[in-house]
Amino acid sequence: MVSANVSNVKCDGEVIPGLQSIDYKIVRARKNVHAIGIHERLGIDYGSMYVTGILTVRSSYPQFEQLMSEEKTFQLVVELKQGGTNAVVGTISFDECSLESNRLTLDANGQAISEYAFSGTRIRSKIGDVETDYGKIPGL
Repeated sequence: MVSANVSNVKCDGEVIPGLQSIDYKIVRARKNVHAIGIHERLGIDYGSMYVTGILTVRSSYPQFEQLMSEEKTFQLVVELKQGGTNAVVGTISFDECSLESNRLTLDANGQAISEYAFSGTRIRSKIGDVETDYGKIPGL
């Protein structure tokens, strides 16, 4: 069982301090294929794929502030750890990421929360013995 409170998220190999959450989705362009005179779909044509996400950090993360101003790419790696043992049971890697926006919220309790929106070129994961490369075209 993976435990969120002992798992790590790293930016270019450095653990992001104060990370509260990471939320991502894989976006794949797709188009229905039809033929003239037939109302049913014949197939699906898949196009480009990328990943978008949001990192929520308590206070802020200075490296992201710098990356935002310099417009440089970076890599995020999520180390999924098992609760109790802290053993790494899987990884999720986001390659060639770039920051798209930064949002700062101050609440009534004086807590500062930064939300960093990012996009990435590809996502790879290894959970146990199963490896998945979402950027790889099947059969190549």
